[in-house]
Amino acid sequence: MADTVDVVVVGAGVVGASVAYYLAREGIKVSLLEREAIGSGSSAHATGFISLLGTEFAPGPSFQFGLDSYREFPALVAELESETGMDLLYQRRPSLRLALEQSEEDLIKDLMTWQKEHVAMHWITPEEVHELEPRLTPSLLGAVYEDESAQLDSYRLNLALAAGAERKGSQTIQRKVTGLLSDGNRITGVRTEGGDISCGTVVIAAGLWSPLFQQDLDFPIPVGALKGERLLLKYNGDPLPVLISSPRRGHMISRLDGFLSVGSTGGRDYDEDQLYQGEDMDRVTTQRARVEIMQRAIDVFPDLENASLVQQLAGSRPLSPDRQPIIGPVPGKEGVVLATGHTTKGIHLGPITAKAVTEYIKGGCKKVPNSIEMFLPARFEGLTQADFQTAGLDVDE
Repeated sequence: MADTVDVVVVGAGVVGASVAYYLAREGIKVSLLEREAIGSGSSAHATGFISLLGTEFAPGPSFQFGLDSYREFPALVAELESETGMDLLYQRRPSLRLALEQSEEDLIKDLMTWQKEHVAMHWITPEEVHELEPRLTPSLLGAVYEDESAQLDSYRLNLALAAGAERKGSQTIQRKVTGLLSDGNRITGVRTEGGDISCGTVVIAAGLWSPLFQQDLDFPIPVGALKGERLLLKYNGDPLPVLISSPRRGHMISRLDGFLSVGSTGGRDYDEDQLYQGEDMDRVTTQRARVEIMQRAIDVFPDLENASLVQQLAGSRPLSPDRQPIIGPVPGKEGVVLATGHTTKGIHLGPITAKAVTEYIKGGCKKVPNSIEMFLPARFEGLTQADFQTAGLDVDE
């Protein structure tokens, strides 16, 4: 006899753990299933930078989704820290998006034309940048100053979400899901290595492993692996007073644990034949990435020549063909919801994804929330081959 719950969530990264937490908070009986360990996939090596700038959000519903999720974090972090006793190293402070060459300035100013309608920001001169942080390179052309961005430790967030869900009645099961149970067009549960689990709804939040369920659903789940690497440095100088990023040189963030995070590599840093390292998680660090990231960091902050390397992290992100998440019901199927393909925005969009999925399930899976209409899996109906190369090369980190 199969175990029975209201909802099974497949995948305990930040997206899956967020879904479990939000569902459990509503009194819904949840089982959170993970094949390895909580946060062992893409979430484990994420920067945790929660910013609305950059090219990953487009005007309209995409940007609104990111803005709504950004607004979820203050209350969510306070709630999780209170419930679990964990310090998520959450910080909110101004940010600078630097331009060190003309193409970066053009890109930033082009995005500002519509972003400034929603986010408090303005362009500042090199002199104004150096008033904020005189140690930055003298060769910069300027920056957009954002009144507030945020950053936290993504792994701690992941653990806190899972622990918080458990405190609210969710069950975390470390077990590999091998397939889906069905009755006609209705998904009725999951098959695992340790037995079947029946449920009213299955949420597939398995990141890179989501395509494993394509056959059972007879529907494409186009998620590819985009590798990324970043570094944690020990720098003895004062921490940066702002969160820093640039289109071509990535991020530079003084974390609350005293380390400086720099990176990350994305599609722009690989030749096309080197962009993907297989269909699964690639945690192997490379010397090429280490040299590239350090050189970029020193270009921005010359005194980092005196910093020491503490840790190099590598992993793959779940990339969708249009770099937008895949959220919602599968056409022609009942009892199953996808929540995957968040590319580089899984940490940022985890809470709002969970909120939308919870609203949908709580409403009896009858009406799709307006917030996820542009992210529905239906947009990939009939897809036979996904172009991950182009999508990967367009990623901006």
